[in-house]
Amino acid sequence: MKKTFITLILSLIFISTSFAQTVDEILAKYFEAQGQEKLLATNTFITKGKIIQGQFEIPFTSYQKRPMKFRSEAEFQGMKIISAFDGENGCSINPMMGSTDPQPMTAEQLDRMKIQADYDGMFYNYKDKGYTVEFMGKEPVDDIETYALKLTRPNGDIITAYIDAENYVILKTDSKMKIQGVDKEAETIFSNYKYVDGILVPFSIETKMDGKTVMQMTFDEFKYNTDLDDSIFEMPEVTAPTDSTEVK
Repeated sequence: MKKTFITLILSLIFISTSFAQTVDEILAKYFEAQGQEKLLATNTFITKGKIIQGQFEIPFTSYQKRPMKFRSEAEFQGMKIISAFDGENGCSINPMMGSTDPQPMTAEQLDRMKIQADYDGMFYNYKDKGYTVEFMGKEPVDDIETYALKLTRPNGDIITAYIDAENYVILKTDSKMKIQGVDKEAETIFSNYKYVDGILVPFSIETKMDGKTVMQMTFDEFKYNTDLDDSIFEMPEVTAPTDSTEVK
C-alpha cells in the first residue's frame, strides 16, 4: 500500500512537471514567432484604426509606453472619448455619459486596464505578475490544431488562449470575468497577422458574446519607438465650478 502511494505521488509530480515544461516550450515558440525580442527593444507604440459596432465606424488611436502606460482616443459623432492610465491611476472622459470632465476609474476598471496596458503581453513573465498558466491540451479552432493555455489572474479572471500548433500565433481567446458582480464570458478572434518592424501583430480583432459579434477592430497603422510624453497618460486636474451668483 505504501509503495503504491509513493508511486502515485511520483506520477503526479512527473505529470505536473511535464505540463510545466509543455507550457514553457509552447510559450518559447510563441515568443519566437511573435518577435518578442524585438518588442522588448521598443519603448512605445501607437496604433490607429477603427472600431465597428453595428452600422457605426469609430476611428481611434491608442498609445502605449513602458512599462504600463496606456491611452486611447476615439471619436464618435463629433465627441472625443478618452481613456488614460499611468500605470497606477486612470481616468476616462466620455461626453456620451453626460460629462466632459475626466472621471477616475473604479478599482475594477483599473484592474482590467492592467491587462490592456501590459506592454509585453499577459504571457510574458506571467509568474512575476502573479498569474498561473496551465496547458489544457490540444483543441481544434476552425479545423486548425491549437494548444489551449489557461491563464488565471489573482482576482479570478480566466483567459484561455488557443495558439496555432504550427505557426504559434493566438487564434482566439475565451475570457471569463466578473464585471460589477456579474459573470461575463467573451470570445475574441485574432486574424490578419502581419509583421511590423519584425513584430507580429493582428490587424483584425473580433469580439463575440453569446455567439454574436459585439465589436470588431481593424488596424491601419502600428508605429514603434515614437516619443510620447508621460503627461498624456496622467489624469488632468478638474477645476471645481465657481458660484458666480451674487446675493443682494
